[in-house]
Amino acid sequence: MKFKTPLHQASRLGWDIARESAASILTYELYPLGLISKSLPTLPTLSLKDSPRKRPILFIHGVFHNRSTFAWLKQRLQARGFRNFREMDLMPSLRPIPYLAEQVARDVRLFLKKNALSEIDIIAHSMGGVVARYFVQLLGGDGPVRNLITLGTPHQGTEWSKYSVLPHLRELKPQSRTLELLNQCSPPKKTRSVAISGELDIVIRPKECMWWDGVRNIHLSRVGHAGLLFSNRVLEIILSHLNDEKLK
Repeated sequence: MKFKTPLHQASRLGWDIARESAASILTYELYPLGLISKSLPTLPTLSLKDSPRKRPILFIHGVFHNRSTFAWLKQRLQARGFRNFREMDLMPSLRPIPYLAEQVARDVRLFLKKNALSEIDIIAHSMGGVVARYFVQLLGGDGPVRNLITLGTPHQGTEWSKYSVLPHLRELKPQSRTLELLNQCSPPKKTRSVAISGELDIVIRPKECMWWDGVRNIHLSRVGHAGLLFSNRVLEIILSHLNDEKLK
């Protein structure tokens, strides 16, 4: 058994923090990419294989971001054979969560009807996960949404939101009316849900607020709020849920 020295642990923590900082910077540097088209572009890959799976994936971003949040993840999913993507640009800093959830509900229903589909998957980051939960649990999304995967979502709120000057962000404070409503609901019965969080996440505090009661929760070490969007481990977890039709 190898024992890790304090120096080794400090060195690894320093590297993890530097990597997380780089992920945060990159997320915001990618922001203009989300403004240039209605669909986030992907780079060509040499290993494209047609996927028999036709269920689309909807990406829902968080506060102060746009569709560019998922640039790396969308590229990696395409390289694994996924083709049918849909993104929404919301304004979570300016609109209340119920309003945003209604936007998602309308968009999903119109999209499924137009394309003669019955199901969609959702991958949501940060506050986007709360919006997606509201749709699934309160607006009829339980069923039409086959998989709901949240990344770094404050399912129980975050203490930081108490200090926001934007009133709609204060919906994310622990025990807010919106979060209490969601957490009093039963977990989704038809939608398979997983909440992925990171130990280095400083956006969601206390860390217990990352937990979504009643669904599968996966807490990863050495990754934080932005790093979840670029993590190979997160990608593998997402793929295991999207590809496993028997998963409960």
